[in-house]
Amino acid sequence: MISLCFLALFVVGMSERCLAADVSKPDKVIVWKLQCNFPPPEKTFGYLGTYGRSMELARKVKERTKGGLDIKVFAPGTLFKEFEALDAVKKGALEMIASTGSYHTGLLPEAFLEWGLPYCFQTSEQAAKLHLKTDYLKIMRQAYEKRNMYLLGIFSASSYNYITRFPVSSLTDLKGKMIRASGMSAKIAGAHGAVPAMISGAEQYMALQRGTIDGTLYPPYTGLSYKLFEVVKYLSWPSVYAASTDDIIINFNAWEKLPAAYQVIVQEEADKLRAYSFEISGPALEKVARDEGKKLYGVESIYMSKEEFAKFQNAVTPLWAELGTKSDLCAKLVNIAKEVGGITR
Repeated sequence: MISLCFLALFVVGMSERCLAADVSKPDKVIVWKLQCNFPPPEKTFGYLGTYGRSMELARKVKERTKGGLDIKVFAPGTLFKEFEALDAVKKGALEMIASTGSYHTGLLPEAFLEWGLPYCFQTSEQAAKLHLKTDYLKIMRQAYEKRNMYLLGIFSASSYNYITRFPVSSLTDLKGKMIRASGMSAKIAGAHGAVPAMISGAEQYMALQRGTIDGTLYPPYTGLSYKLFEVVKYLSWPSVYAASTDDIIINFNAWEKLPAAYQVIVQEEADKLRAYSFEISGPALEKVARDEGKKLYGVESIYMSKEEFAKFQNAVTPLWAELGTKSDLCAKLVNIAKEVGGITR
């Protein structure tokens, strides 16, 4: 008997071939530029990262459109500075970017919520539910469309945690500690009694090594990829964000001019990568950080109690309220996140 899994893959494969059959060999090639605001390599510990997803999307789209849509991927800063790239997409100087909402908050307040709400979720499964099973992306798209952009998708880059030189199992452990953080992360650290330190990602290794700072807010797998675990030995769980995310954004006019069949292909491939990121790569990178961090560097994962988690959560709920007042769409996004998190207050 054919397994259901095999049958599902067979049906998906057939639907792709049928759709591809509807796309004739193009008379004209459409060339788009996509600047990825995060650098190579394509894979991190065997899993596609932001740059890798951009490359995979470009490859699959070119294949399925028979070369009709050729997306050229560029590294960070190649065409525009990272914090200027979104405005370039808005104005049509660039067709696409792969970026992250934390880079876009100066242009749209809803971007503060692309990662969800701090300490709203305790598991990556809840983050997947928020982004894959609710209207969260649909509402976020409305915010970008108001600014002449199409939000193709939001993707998980894995969790975002306190990574520290000391164990964090209670709120009092953070009091007065210097934590590298910026933007919303700085507000979170401050709400927890820590002292936010504005230090760039590239400078944090030396700052941690010298003891200039006591910890950082960052994705745990960077303890391995950036070797932060050489100088910090503790990971705090549950994470601040169950999924720190990145996104792919398209100039709205360019998207509207794209042939309908090409739009379907681009969206289908993006949706597959979204599911992959939330269901496979994001959770896998959490496990890699925990397991390999302990094996290679002796890093300890500290799991706070239910009572302590509630204290961490209560400390940041004023930030939830603040985010909800920034726009009507922000209010809707906050409510959806709280519903998924099972929070009634």
